[in-house]
Amino acid sequence: MQLSEQVKDFFSAQGPIAQHTPSYEVRPGQLAMAEAVAEAIECEKVCLIEAGTGTGKTYAYLVPALLSGKRIIVSTATKALQHQLVDLDLPALQKWLARPFTWMQLKGRENYVCEQRLRWAELDHTLPKVQQHQLALIRSWLSQGGSGDKGACEAVEESESVWGRICSKAEVCQQGCEASCIYPELKEMAQSVQVLVVNHHLLSADFALKEKGLPGVLPEAEVYIVDEAHQLPDIVQQFLGLQIGSAAFKSLCDEVEAAQQEVPDQAELSVLARKVKAQVEALSQGLGQTGRMPKAALHAAAEPLFEQLLSALHGLHEVLETAQVRSKQLQGLYQQLEGLIKDLRNWLAHESPYEVAWLEAQAHWFRCYITPLRVDQVFGDWVARYGKSWLFTSATLQGVQGFTHFQQRLGLQGAETLTVESPFDYAAQGLIYHPPGLPNPQDSGYVRQCLRRLWPLLQASQGHALLLFSSYRAMHEAYEILQPHWQGTLLMQGEQNKPQLLKAFKTAHRPVLLATASFWEGVDLPGDLLRLVMIDKIPFAAPDDPVLQAQEAYLKQQGKSAFALIQLPVATLALKQGVGRLIRTTSDKGVLMLCDPRLTQKNYGQLILQQLPPFSWTHRDEDALAFLSQSVVSTP
Repeated sequence: MQLSEQVKDFFSAQGPIAQHTPSYEVRPGQLAMAEAVAEAIECEKVCLIEAGTGTGKTYAYLVPALLSGKRIIVSTATKALQHQLVDLDLPALQKWLARPFTWMQLKGRENYVCEQRLRWAELDHTLPKVQQHQLALIRSWLSQGGSGDKGACEAVEESESVWGRICSKAEVCQQGCEASCIYPELKEMAQSVQVLVVNHHLLSADFALKEKGLPGVLPEAEVYIVDEAHQLPDIVQQFLGLQIGSAAFKSLCDEVEAAQQEVPDQAELSVLARKVKAQVEALSQGLGQTGRMPKAALHAAAEPLFEQLLSALHGLHEVLETAQVRSKQLQGLYQQLEGLIKDLRNWLAHESPYEVAWLEAQAHWFRCYITPLRVDQVFGDWVARYGKSWLFTSATLQGVQGFTHFQQRLGLQGAETLTVESPFDYAAQGLIYHPPGLPNPQDSGYVRQCLRRLWPLLQASQGHALLLFSSYRAMHEAYEILQPHWQGTLLMQGEQNKPQLLKAFKTAHRPVLLATASFWEGVDLPGDLLRLVMIDKIPFAAPDDPVLQAQEAYLKQQGKSAFALIQLPVATLALKQGVGRLIRTTSDKGVLMLCDPRLTQKNYGQLILQQLPPFSWTHRDEDALAFLSQSVVSTP
């Protein structure tokens, strides 16, 4: 039986899902997507599918891939989707499919404990007591059968800095791992499973290593499935570039000081490590809080500070080169230091019309980057070289030019494309409220005016609102305005990490969450948890972004418009993601307040609106209030 026929049988009213799920209904969109995936696998094609929220896209791509019997790599952008795949979807399909299969999740090595580095850290009595306590908790967890994956350790949050001292590092593995080292064993296991779940960072890092002629981490696969694919171009861009910063220098120096205990006659190591840290701090102070800027715009006073840091690094390197033969820990640190020096020298000397060197500086830290302006040729070569079938899918792959922008960024011209509409009844479930008379978004009073129009809706929805801002400045301004007046729980991005904030939102009294950046996507608050979403502006990239400026100059030389080819498509996709927070299930109802007057006053605004789900629409606040009153049950 052909793969497409097997897929039809599986999703039919008499198929395995229907037999095990009494409430199952055949979804035409899900079936259409599954058939397209089956064809891409059978014919060894590249396929792009935009699948609206509620399509059931994970089953739509997993079922034909599993039925094919081929080796599969599934790459996602978020931990939430990886958890869904590994702990829910794949176990369910194992029960329903006649064909047995194996699967596992593999993360980047920095997510796993290195036994050698853990032992070294346990011997470092200069660590703060809180970190020593955390190390004891981690050791206890491992001794009781803990997996070594920091995300699975409930006793110590994975955001804690202590993990940086004990995570797996290639430089340490090169010196010979302990027999109980976790990561090599996981890599070996990954070679034999049929389905390997990874994230975009690991997928990109693996291909980037292979591009340099180095051994990769991932096994070969026949089918590559990239979910949440809209995030992939930026991540590929990151891994084909360079990133180095103050945190890496300081962390290395802390470890050198700790390792010096193994060679007490080499006290100079600690002296030189402290000298490097002092130069890092001097450079941080010299750069100040300048934000993002191209390397070419560095003020003259900063250049000697970089050279002084490089000189201090060379001094440490000279002594460490002699000492490193005396211990595995020092050997690993020597390898790390060589890499840091090489990266910093490359950044300082960088000149290329196809890449941009830039830096980001805030209080007490800085990062230096080299970012390629294009990755399409390299990534297109990867697709041609690895695997036989490729699927890229997301709820937001299309912009004002359809799939063109995504295809051009990744070199996927000529790929098959499919649009699968969401099964939700957006016109009945949601209402877009676009308040008239708001000032220009650049006006100094814009945020206050938006909140003034929002206030009655916040009261009517009794909170349960997500307020999305296009900048941190606007978010903080809104928080200061609302904080004295809101009789409920006011949460703001940055107070806690994302999972903690969302957990607090679900149980809080009249919750309102103010956020930006990453909260425009990956937020799933179904049902009555979320009744109101406000978006302050079209999320255009900041005009002073160094990468955007370099891309604009590059396109201008070719007589092309960066606004049409970069800014508008990227902003449209980001807005679609933000809008997608409101309706997550067939029973959700709510109001989406789109503030930016350019959406109706500018031609490009009309193009953006055409890409949004078909919500009902109003300019009248009384309509929005009435819509909310229909679905809100009074909360004491």
